[in-house]
Amino acid sequence: MRRTGLIVAMVFFMGGTGASITLAQDAMPVVKSGSTVEFDIPPQSLGTALNAFAERTGWQISVPTDKTAGIDSPGVTGPHTPESALGALLAGSGLVYVLTDASSITVMPGAAPLAAPAVVGPGSAVPADPADGGLSANGKTKPVKVPEILVKDVKHRDDDTKSYVAEEASTAMRTDTPIRDTPQSIQVITRKVIEEQRAIRLDTALQNVSGIFTGVSNSADVNDAWFIRGFPANNNNIVRNGLFDPNSAQTASDPYNIQRLEVLKGPSSVMYGLGDPGGIINIVTRKPLPDAAYSANVTLGNFNLYRSELDATGPLNVDKTLLYRLTVVGQKADSFIDYANRDVVGITPVVTWLMGSRTTLTVEGEYFRRWTQRITGLPAQGTVLPNINGPLPRSLFTGMGDFGRNDRTVYRIGYDLSHQFNNNWSIRNTYRYSIQEIDQINGGPLGLLPDQRTITRFWAGSDTGLSRSHYHDMITNLIGHFRLLEMDHTLLTGFELREQRFNPLQNTQRRGPSLDLDLFAPNYSINPYSAPFFSSNRFDQAQKVAAAYIQDQVALLPNLKFVGAIRFDYVHQWGRNGPYASNPPEQNSDDTGISPRLGLVYQPIEPVSLYTSWMRGFLPNDPGAFNPGGALFEPQRSTQYEVGIKTFFLQNRLSASLAWYHLTRENLLTPDPDPSLAAQNFQVQTGEQRSQGIEFDVTASLAAGWNVIASYSYTDAEVTKDNDLALVNKRLGMIPYNKATLWSTYHFQEGPLAGFGLGGGVIGYGKMNAAIFGANQVEVPGYVIANAALYYNHDMQAGNWLGAKQVNVAVNLHNLLDQRYVAQAFNTTTGFFFGDPRTVLATVGLRF
Repeated sequence: MRRTGLIVAMVFFMGGTGASITLAQDAMPVVKSGSTVEFDIPPQSLGTALNAFAERTGWQISVPTDKTAGIDSPGVTGPHTPESALGALLAGSGLVYVLTDASSITVMPGAAPLAAPAVVGPGSAVPADPADGGLSANGKTKPVKVPEILVKDVKHRDDDTKSYVAEEASTAMRTDTPIRDTPQSIQVITRKVIEEQRAIRLDTALQNVSGIFTGVSNSADVNDAWFIRGFPANNNNIVRNGLFDPNSAQTASDPYNIQRLEVLKGPSSVMYGLGDPGGIINIVTRKPLPDAAYSANVTLGNFNLYRSELDATGPLNVDKTLLYRLTVVGQKADSFIDYANRDVVGITPVVTWLMGSRTTLTVEGEYFRRWTQRITGLPAQGTVLPNINGPLPRSLFTGMGDFGRNDRTVYRIGYDLSHQFNNNWSIRNTYRYSIQEIDQINGGPLGLLPDQRTITRFWAGSDTGLSRSHYHDMITNLIGHFRLLEMDHTLLTGFELREQRFNPLQNTQRRGPSLDLDLFAPNYSINPYSAPFFSSNRFDQAQKVAAAYIQDQVALLPNLKFVGAIRFDYVHQWGRNGPYASNPPEQNSDDTGISPRLGLVYQPIEPVSLYTSWMRGFLPNDPGAFNPGGALFEPQRSTQYEVGIKTFFLQNRLSASLAWYHLTRENLLTPDPDPSLAAQNFQVQTGEQRSQGIEFDVTASLAAGWNVIASYSYTDAEVTKDNDLALVNKRLGMIPYNKATLWSTYHFQEGPLAGFGLGGGVIGYGKMNAAIFGANQVEVPGYVIANAALYYNHDMQAGNWLGAKQVNVAVNLHNLLDQRYVAQAFNTTTGFFFGDPRTVLATVGLRF
């Protein structure tokens, strides 16, 4: 057997000669083609990585050393066939390989790396030419050349399951742009973070990002909501695979089919149109892989939680031109709040068709349903203020008991079609149609009586049928790379069409008084809807959007990059209200918005990027807003200035970013200064709010088995203009000055503890205003939550009775010290919500 040191020395010695060197392990047992073995090859130089591959497999590799010199390999870990492992080692190198016999390989330059290398058969001499039907001169099957767009997607998916660190994100630019070249703050939560924290709600994973503050009261909430940089982020701020998706927030997405979360901070109208200015959360779902893989896990937890997940992916044909993925989740659970169940079922089938060497079509569907109760608030007295009767229990429910319901179902179907004209130009067309159904009857508190134990209540809901919304979104992007005036350009042009219609014509929305509730001796046995309703309303709403945008990323110098982009939006809104509405029965509005962005990135040294940017955003006001002059209100506008620094060190295993921003939101609606008009719901457009602050984020894979994610944010968000002068300079509700998070895991790699791991961290919030409105300001105390985890991962012996490759066991503990804290408040009287108490999740999983 050749010695490793000698081989490595020969590779580097011959690196500049253009010669080839053969790596071989003659005394090593040869791993058969297609067999699955464990690899643990860390990121390193490509020559050294190929040598490690040869040592592990016993395969002979003929390497053109002049082509590998100076090239790094991303490495490969975990169970792989030799072919898929070699494809991972060569990813991004511009090299391809050819099998000359069952265990001999020649590495050579190629048009694109292979995403599905296992289709390469013995006897193939060169990469397949798509023009000859994929057959060699001797009639044997040639390698399938996979479109470069899919190659990059597959590489990202593989990286997301192994590391906390992400190097690229498409959300900001709608192109595959390195994060270091993006002049805007963007953070990525990879699949590995989601799995190690055992996040069964998006909120758990997004807490790791600076500048994001929870708007979710607890894990039983039916909605997703956050504040980003001080401003709301919900229906207008969530996209799925780059397409606008308001249903995500209204049904509380489940991470079972999520590959990564990309958080783009600041107004994002230049790429995504109308939206609140805090930022965009892009949910990137899991897609098919070319190699077969299967996993299943079961999670048990306190509050009677039972949850199971299944994931299967692989090829559907021998040539691996048709790939699939199927993910399934089922959950049955109570919660720490009485009557608030957390039942979930979801299924997501995905199929990818490699239609040719340059064309890929992916079709994805989803059925997702959540059964729960609407969690209603508790009074300030007994939560954050003293109550003469004592503190309120965290389990107290102020809703309708067994008479209430809040069931939500989402159906999604869409496609993603991409085509590469050549190595420089490509086009991508994506579309999704979704339906959301809501079936709810619920209620909550109106006020607390002087005895501080009795609340008055209301009820509301759709007692005659489902409310249903339909949503269409289609985007077409043309991307080109070219050189002009001695500068490299990446040009993006695109257009987008959207339509949303909320159409509960069969539905009567009703609202009425309900029975009072004794907070310290609640009685849920009497029908709370026995009182007559006092209002009824039928309504229909629609929104249509047409937009076009253009963006140019220019390399002015090798270390100086400029981004300029602009988008034009046309938005038509229409609403029809029923006979009991106070506003006119029908409202229309037509708005236009121009959203620009300018950015500059300077890299004094390769691992460091200094950036600055300016951008504008817009959000049309509801056409039903009541203007005393009769004219429609102008859209809300937002402006952000940002400067920052991004760094990637330790061969891109450590990423850190520091940003300062100044963000203003204008044209907000405020009550009319005339009290008589304000009493009739008239408004004027004079409001302004401002948020500014500093954000720091770190993700790192510092050593084998050691991962860290941490963040800190200082946020100064306040009212700067309002008709009510008492509100000016008040801090926005539920936005602390300070928030910090830390999470770290370590998995032992060798010794008697090999396979075991542990993790832990903290989440800390400073004190907050409950809300800016109300006669008396109420302060919500800050809090610190400790979390912990234990892991055990064990590789199974071949031929075991389960047929599994690996068993994974994890125990996650949230709020380890059982802190009692208020996580959210909607007003200063009866809108306070406790956060989750100590929660234990025990998971057993198998990988096949």
